[in-house]
Amino acid sequence: MMTQECQVRVAYPRWRGLWALVLAGSLLGGCTALPDTRGFTAATIQLKDAVGTTGEAVRTEVASASSAGAIALDDASIKKLDAAWLATMNSLEAMVAYAQSIEQIVDSGNRGAESARQVADSVKRLVDTVKIDATTGASAEVVGLAADTVAFVYGEYAKHVAAQSLEEALIKFGPSMVKITALVKAQVADARRLFVLQIETQVQHLKSGNVYGDWIKRNDELGMQQKSATLQLLALTSGPARQPAKTNELKAKLAQLDIVRQQIAPHMDEYNDKLKAIRQREKAGLSIILAAENALATWGATQSQLALAVKERKPVNVDSLIAAVAEIKTLTQRWREL
Repeated sequence: MMTQECQVRVAYPRWRGLWALVLAGSLLGGCTALPDTRGFTAATIQLKDAVGTTGEAVRTEVASASSAGAIALDDASIKKLDAAWLATMNSLEAMVAYAQSIEQIVDSGNRGAESARQVADSVKRLVDTVKIDATTGASAEVVGLAADTVAFVYGEYAKHVAAQSLEEALIKFGPSMVKITALVKAQVADARRLFVLQIETQVQHLKSGNVYGDWIKRNDELGMQQKSATLQLLALTSGPARQPAKTNELKAKLAQLDIVRQQIAPHMDEYNDKLKAIRQREKAGLSIILAAENALATWGATQSQLALAVKERKPVNVDSLIAAVAEIKTLTQRWREL
């Protein structure tokens, strides 16, 4: 619907010639309806739900490490993970709240400085929620990034809070949104680090002397002895000199080594099966986490496109974000089927 201002300006057809057409076109262009951003909000909600499964994958590995005896039930990494992932989920919730606030602001129409101030406040609320400190269990690197992000966004808020239009505010706070998105992505990357740590803890526990370490060591020793005896036998049988006694001795040794390796084979098969299962979970879990990081980067890019869409009065394209969310869901289903 046209505003009263647009109706008055278009109501006087006194202009003539080319300049009149140009002016009328510019006036009508300024009255074009703002784009619908509900798709961005819906996709953000789906993103939050999908990325939430990342924490499930990491917590599952912590549970596996605990049940296998690789870590103690009261291991500090468990509490650290829970605290860090709670902070990440709060950040995802804040992203949804931001998308909803932008939707409400755009739906209200461009009310100049008032809309601009609302955008600025939405960005500030977002950074106030996603900021983290050492008490969240995040790594020192992520805590440092959070401090830098907050400082940057606060500085941008002070500079651009007095913007005069919705479009101007969305564009000027673009760099702030890039910083905030990078921070949330870093929080998920921190979960990836914890995930890898739990995987390697289980692998090293499996290789320890208390589990399969002695069998692995013995199997390796037998393998080296077999290789040495085989090379010696090959040298004897391919050389000009015949040494029947030595040849028979080496053959008997190889036969005995083979018997011993067959005896420990069940232990090695069991070890290899467990190791394979861990590595399969590692591959599946990492694929989910990396897909989540990619989806967050896509959210940031889509948010930038939203700002441009509002400025140019074009539809907001969320196809890439929806596809990124779908990939997380597909990978999660595969992981759960392991």
